[in-house]
Amino acid sequence: MFDYLLHGILGRPYRLHVEHSGDRSKPAVVLLHGIAASGDDWRKVLPYLEPDFHCITIDLLGFGQSPKPQWLSYKLEDHLRSLYHTMNKLHLGRQFILIGHSLGSLLAARYASEHQPNLSRLLLLSPPVYPPLGSIKSPTARRLTGLLLTMYKFLRDEKMTPETYRRLGFIVPLPKGVTKQPEIWVPFMRTLKECIEKQTILSDVKTLDLPVDVCYGSLDQVVVSSNVELLARNQNVRLHPFLNTHDLTTRYGKLLAKILET
Repeated sequence: MFDYLLHGILGRPYRLHVEHSGDRSKPAVVLLHGIAASGDDWRKVLPYLEPDFHCITIDLLGFGQSPKPQWLSYKLEDHLRSLYHTMNKLHLGRQFILIGHSLGSLLAARYASEHQPNLSRLLLLSPPVYPPLGSIKSPTARRLTGLLLTMYKFLRDEKMTPETYRRLGFIVPLPKGVTKQPEIWVPFMRTLKECIEKQTILSDVKTLDLPVDVCYGSLDQVVVSSNVELLARNQNVRLHPFLNTHDLTTRYGKLLAKILET
């Protein structure tokens, strides 16, 4: 009741869990993880960034060690309010690099569109770009996008249970954290609907004039390559396709280190 009064009625943003690594005197890199994950997902990437950067991983609202209110809608705006509040408390004092993976890339793009002066660079990893089906020209891309969106709607059907989800995970690649942490069931389902299905990444990136690098694996299970390529309509966007799945592997670490050298 107190939580709802403070954050629901009075509108106070949540403070998210933050971890620091690397030399704090060096340029800052803020990293946002994907859905049903946490800052721990960056563990294979951080060793490639820590020698040159002050790395800051944030557990998004509803995940990891951050608050998990069960009453919240988990709209894009809900995530962004807590994210901005948390970043503001970091007192970085200068422009920083923002990196988002999967869901984190959608949030990072929106953050950049609203707070562009805070950033020196934006990197979007494995962005699940799903435009309205009627706007997708390629029949193959339209069919694949439709299948993915249908699967997401099936996942959040009211008949879906954690046990059904677990069994389905043997057939299709689903975030395993959902069954390991029952408390993220509601945040996962609502974030899936409100942020991934109702996304704004194409319009958000269109507003930017800072350097944007987009990385995605050729073996990624939830990324439609031709949809991601739509981001490159903006001259400040560079695409980096490479051999990888959706996961944050050491390959991602090596690629990011190479990109940030330039």
